[in-house]
Amino acid sequence: MASRPLLQAASQAASLCGLALGCAACKPAEEPLPAHVRVSIDGAVISPAKADGRQWDGMGTVPAGALTAIGDMLRTAHPAAAAASVAGFAAEAAGAGTEPPEPFGSAELFVGGRSLGRLALDRPGQRDTCTPGWKGPPTWRRVPLAPDVHVSGELIDRDLVSDDFIGRFAIHRDHLVEALRARTVYPVAVGDQAAGQVLFVWIEVWPE
Repeated sequence: MASRPLLQAASQAASLCGLALGCAACKPAEEPLPAHVRVSIDGAVISPAKADGRQWDGMGTVPAGALTAIGDMLRTAHPAAAAASVAGFAAEAAGAGTEPPEPFGSAELFVGGRSLGRLALDRPGQRDTCTPGWKGPPTWRRVPLAPDVHVSGELIDRDLVSDDFIGRFAIHRDHLVEALRARTVYPVAVGDQAAGQVLFVWIEVWPE
């Protein structure tokens, strides 16, 4: 089942994106970056199919046309618009018998090679979704925007017998700065990091 708040956030982000693209010359001067921020991981967008086209659960395959459609959406210039389109498509696919995953995982934030903590990415009772949201959401506080700050995470499909690895992702300082300036839930495109199985990770970054 799709996470409704995340889908609403996707729609909002896409609307903001349209306004921004329609008035690129009207952008205000960028504000100085804060010394510390709060970083949250709200959820993710996962492909309805494994890299080889198979469903996450069951024995079937996802129609090739669906995967082609997702590929076309991912070529949208702005990540918010692409994420909103893919999230909506993945949610529809989940309701059409494509056997989506039960995603969970963890993420760890590093600054200067030092860990600021590993947090669980999970929501009890969440099943059959390509657009999971995480309880909390998991948040790191007082994070310095150092040049080497980054988040490293992984997602897994929870199964009765043997869990399936979905993919690893990395979120870097540039992504954090983009999310901070977006002032909303922000999609980080990670499809090129995880064999095309994790497509976006939704984050929030706010000054502290």
